[in-house]
Amino acid sequence: MEESMAMQPEFFMKDGKLNRRTFIKGVGLVTVASAFGFGLQADEAIASQGEAPAGGEETSIHAVCTVNCTSRCHLHGTVRDGKIVRVEPGDMPGRPGYANACLRSMSYIQRLQDENARVMYPMKRIGERGSGEFERITWDEAIDTIAEKLNAVIEKDPRAASFYSFTGDLGKLSWEAPTRYAATIGATAWDIEGIMGDHGASMGMTMVFGTHRGAHDSRDYMNSNLIIIWGRNLADTHTSELRDYVAARKNGAKVIVIDPRQSSTAAMADEWIPINPQTDPALALGMMNWIISNDLHNKEKLASESVAPYLIRDDNGAYLRNAEGAYLVWDESINTAVAAPTAEEVRAGGVMPALSGSFNVEGVACKTAFDHLAESAKKYTPEYTAEICGITAETVVRLAKEYIEAQPAAIRMGQGMQRVWHSYAPFRTVATLAMVAGYIGVKGGGASHAGGTATTKPVAGYTGPVYNYSNWSNTGKKSELVKSSLIYSAAVDHSPVPIDFLWIANSNFINMSPDSNRVINEVIPAIDFIVTVDPWWTWTAKYSDIVLPACTYWEHWDMIDRSPWVMFNQPGIEPMGESKSDVEIMTLLAKKTGVAEYWDKTDEEWIREFVGTDHPAWADFDWDRDVVEQGIYGRSDADYSPGIVYANGNGYKTATKKFEFYTESMVDFDDEVPTWKPPVEDPREGELSKKYPLVYIQYHDRLNVHTQHILNPALTLVQDEPLLQMNPIDASARGIKHDDIVKVYNDRGDMTLRVFVTEGIVPGTVATQSGWTPDYFIDGCYQNLTHHTICDAEEAYSQTNTAFYDVLVEVAKA
Repeated sequence: MEESMAMQPEFFMKDGKLNRRTFIKGVGLVTVASAFGFGLQADEAIASQGEAPAGGEETSIHAVCTVNCTSRCHLHGTVRDGKIVRVEPGDMPGRPGYANACLRSMSYIQRLQDENARVMYPMKRIGERGSGEFERITWDEAIDTIAEKLNAVIEKDPRAASFYSFTGDLGKLSWEAPTRYAATIGATAWDIEGIMGDHGASMGMTMVFGTHRGAHDSRDYMNSNLIIIWGRNLADTHTSELRDYVAARKNGAKVIVIDPRQSSTAAMADEWIPINPQTDPALALGMMNWIISNDLHNKEKLASESVAPYLIRDDNGAYLRNAEGAYLVWDESINTAVAAPTAEEVRAGGVMPALSGSFNVEGVACKTAFDHLAESAKKYTPEYTAEICGITAETVVRLAKEYIEAQPAAIRMGQGMQRVWHSYAPFRTVATLAMVAGYIGVKGGGASHAGGTATTKPVAGYTGPVYNYSNWSNTGKKSELVKSSLIYSAAVDHSPVPIDFLWIANSNFINMSPDSNRVINEVIPAIDFIVTVDPWWTWTAKYSDIVLPACTYWEHWDMIDRSPWVMFNQPGIEPMGESKSDVEIMTLLAKKTGVAEYWDKTDEEWIREFVGTDHPAWADFDWDRDVVEQGIYGRSDADYSPGIVYANGNGYKTATKKFEFYTESMVDFDDEVPTWKPPVEDPREGELSKKYPLVYIQYHDRLNVHTQHILNPALTLVQDEPLLQMNPIDASARGIKHDDIVKVYNDRGDMTLRVFVTEGIVPGTVATQSGWTPDYFIDGCYQNLTHHTICDAEEAYSQTNTAFYDVLVEVAKA
């Protein structure tokens, strides 16, 4: 750096011990008010609901909230004197009444315009990792330093350069730019769902449906007589759907919530069924067993639309196939094995597949897949199910009876079910329950995951792409995509790839990964050079060598394809400090690493190219109106009516093209059909449960999405510190009273925080809200307690899903 640019080091956290509660209640109050451009204290600003005093010209801006809650809300902002002063729900063309914005997205403008919270300039570490000692440097110096390190790694082995982009900004450009850059240099990119604990749902849904998602539009619940919300707190985490559940309930649908906690959703439902965590598959199997035992299963749908009548070999558990490789069923009309028919052929009576029975086909003994399922479910009597789940046998029977008699009943599954050992089992099993009852593919039914919006109508005779991603996809080389379940071993053991250089974007990696002590003590020290790109000073940034300031979604061009809409971000305000977009940053680095030819456009130019096709979807598109003025384009060829997936048995992407509850690749793990397996840290038996008898889980609610939004000053009025939820039975046994300070611990680590004693959590279980950073805890952090344990069955099918909710602890008064 030239002498004129020399300066004293600017410390983020010189002692590494910044007290965030003090920050919010002290400095934060002043800086938030100044960020709005007027002289109120933060409490006064909040009381005015974000309205700035009159004066100054106002302009309208638009954005899409790109954080990972899956709602993808269109936002309308107001700018005055260069500051965003107000955020409201933006219109949704083609769907009146669907506009939505939550407390998080509306209060986000307080923090994003607070220079004390933002990374304002490129920063270089000058102290030990974790010390928080950084000095400001120029962008040129930052890029030169990074390029020097990176070029040396590329020359040795490009795979040793890793690019990790998480879910902090899911805009097309922001999310993909780092991993696209990895492809241009042949580096490693990471398949992130496993380590973030969200891959269990994808595995379970893929097993039965052939796709990661299979959701009914939430408006379809107006056709439901019963709605079971299973492991999902939609009232806090998916507010865009809530209105439809409220409307369905007013329309006469009964709403039941199954959850270890009395969440906000459970509190407003007709019934809360509090089950033990990690036991959702057992309850579904118990309900399934009662339905089958009482001959109430939908035989016609099972025979025509699922693999229920498919023959399974006794000798090796594989599907029985003929010489041409076709799957076989037993045709009862001619008493012989025939190629599995389509759903239409079964309904037309051309084939009568046997749903149950043992057969001998050319010397091969076999029986139907349905018999395998029924046998698996048979041991889950109401009494056995109740013992596992911590509810009464009467509740199991009543729930099964209400579900099958509702005609139709819908299930909405949430991520809370699948952060456990054998994480695919909950989604796979609950979906199979819905098929057994005959509710898949019917109005008012389904077993849905994530939000559902209508798909677009196909354009007859047109096969061209909707978007022009050809140049964006042209990277010259390809990245080495590695499952994130292996990222710890890659860093420490250099297997399956080494990590000498790590680029972290859109992620507070340490705070959102399991076993943070292991990350800090083993993983981070094993990596030679770490770059973090983020708008915020995160726990991860503190352990990085270079920290680069990134734009938020209000400060740069981007887009999200949320069919049937396309939503656009554009610079509504000037970037804070010297912040840059991910595309700008990768473009700068590309010039120093020999791949500039692939980074020859600005953010806006990329977006214009993406939407510059002759597909009929863009027939009514106008850039100035739909992008600049409105921030959203609703396709003219779109179907905005509620979508019903898998209607009439169509749309399955499984190998059989049917609902596939029998997975032959899982035979070696005794998991070919849905079953329940005990957690890896089992509270029911074993030495560990004697030492640590309480199950520790996390949950998501209205305050944050992962670590984002926690520092928004307005939200501190709701809650300003992490709390441990604990049942009075467990608290009393340990001499703990409400509001006491407690220590939660196991062999991996501990955390110290305030306890919230409530009957709204099942005995034997304690919980905290996910996302709180160490700055808020009295000591420690919740990720000190979690573990990263490889599951052989999950690894064989896809990749291990972090079992964040499969953790045993003990609690004591601090």
